[in-house]
Amino acid sequence: MTLTIQERLSLLRKQMKKADVDAYIVHHSDPHLSEYIPDYWKEREWLSGFTGSAGTLVVTQKNAALWTDSRYFIQAEMQLSGTGIELCKIGMPETPDIQSWLALNLKQNSIVACNGLLISLSNQRTLSENLKAKKFKVRFDTDLVSKIWDDRPPIPQQKVFVHTAEFAKVSVQEKLGRIRKELLVRNATAYLMCALDEICWTFNIRGADISYNPVFLAYAIVDDDKATLYVDENKLTDEVIQFLANEQVSVKPYSKIFDKLAKLKKKDVLVLDPAKVNFSIYSAIPGNTKVIETTGLATQIKARKQPVEVEGINDAMVQDGIAMVEFLYWLEQNVKSGKVIEITVAEKLLEFRSKRKNFISESFGSIVGYADHGAIVHYSATPQTSYTIKPEGFLLVDSGGQYLNGTTDITRTIHLGNPTPQEKRDFTLVLQGMVRLSMAKFPKGTRGSQLDTYARMALWSQGLNYGHGTGHGVGYFLNVHEGPQQIRPENHLPIEPGMVMSNEPGLYRPNAYGIRIENLIVCVEDETNDFGSFLRFDTLTLCPIDIKAIDLDMLTVQEREWLNHYHQLVYFKLSPHLAAEHEKWLKEITKPL
Repeated sequence: MTLTIQERLSLLRKQMKKADVDAYIVHHSDPHLSEYIPDYWKEREWLSGFTGSAGTLVVTQKNAALWTDSRYFIQAEMQLSGTGIELCKIGMPETPDIQSWLALNLKQNSIVACNGLLISLSNQRTLSENLKAKKFKVRFDTDLVSKIWDDRPPIPQQKVFVHTAEFAKVSVQEKLGRIRKELLVRNATAYLMCALDEICWTFNIRGADISYNPVFLAYAIVDDDKATLYVDENKLTDEVIQFLANEQVSVKPYSKIFDKLAKLKKKDVLVLDPAKVNFSIYSAIPGNTKVIETTGLATQIKARKQPVEVEGINDAMVQDGIAMVEFLYWLEQNVKSGKVIEITVAEKLLEFRSKRKNFISESFGSIVGYADHGAIVHYSATPQTSYTIKPEGFLLVDSGGQYLNGTTDITRTIHLGNPTPQEKRDFTLVLQGMVRLSMAKFPKGTRGSQLDTYARMALWSQGLNYGHGTGHGVGYFLNVHEGPQQIRPENHLPIEPGMVMSNEPGLYRPNAYGIRIENLIVCVEDETNDFGSFLRFDTLTLCPIDIKAIDLDMLTVQEREWLNHYHQLVYFKLSPHLAAEHEKWLKEITKPL
């Protein structure tokens, strides 16, 4: 029998009482601090019913609250309705942080606990400090959910496969050599990897333990003279075992990582990323072992794509662009039938992508939002909520693909009828933001927070804004969200050559529509002169933009020239691969403005 949310919370509270815990914090996480996580680790989702990829649940004996960001406000309100769980909107002035909320609901010296496997070292430190400042006692060794989740899904056991040299482009030995060079610079002896995309990238292997992300559950340690992968060996095929042996990579059972760390000596110097190592793993390291904390070495290296990797991404973009053109043509031909619903759109787009060369899977669940559903930033259609799409209004489609030679992420907002003056103005303001960032030229050392203003300025001038970041890093046949690079107000890291990112400003009018236009871009060298070295962006995504929703009078000459050049590029690269009717359609909608 399926338990209600209230019944699940009641079971948790009984376990809290047995464990002498006054408040229990449940993070949306796995032991590798992944954004998307295996079903086995979806503890917060199981307890609350909220399915968003960001959010923290806090439960006391009498109250419960869930914190999430602006991407999920509307979704969370719907999913938490009737559960008794209070929604705390992160970033809103009236929203208390977790420690303040607990101070309002608990007495001093109360015990607050969580599972140390599911919180990063950096977050554990901050949370511990904040809770102790409110006079709470803190425990990070408490797993209560496993005691009550009887029908918990199994830990995934998908097979691992080799990302062959044809597609990986860069060898394992070259990657290990670059990591060891970083160890040498730091006078360190070993590097601990817990982030799954780091491990898959370093060893040129991929998996399917997490939906949409071609990764598998594992840990790894790269020493100055050897490398060890900690993984369930049942996942490894003979081909993978032989490949790793040829690359001089040892394989040990997944859980043995704790034993390895416990045996570190005083002479060892271990490099780790406190944002990517869970607290329980860190606690296994002896106190006399020197630890150097930094952004993951593999993360720093793989963020700056090699030219051969960018070539692979460009090839994947052609395949993705073909699928998008076929989809947009199909949509135009079928929307008047009255039989197209949001779910149909997502299914049809997957069908078109599935036919493309080197396609493996979607890179995330497609977001298809018609009319007011488009204003829900991370909307996910269900049979109960799926709208029928009519030949009027805006349709927002945010989707992507995993190809052996790249990861794609694209958003197109299409007007299916005759746009109103306000719709045209809103669409054009978003387009101007995307184009202005695409055209940006900036000196080396420019930070993501500075570049973010390019995408917002047109909207700001009209008293408008959006609540999400403008751009996130994108992996190479890896996670669609990759760090450390981002284009958002809070990210102060410089954007460097080789970094692949999204460019996705938006505008969302609740109960009306949402608009987002997204391309992927790569940072490249531009010029060096007496004033320094300058960088710019090349656009990678190949797909037409809806020109009928543009107010042409609002565009500057430079913006119009950029859009015409972009559409010429889209037609030039895609048209040789299209059927006659698709080529004719593309030629018409990419003609110069």
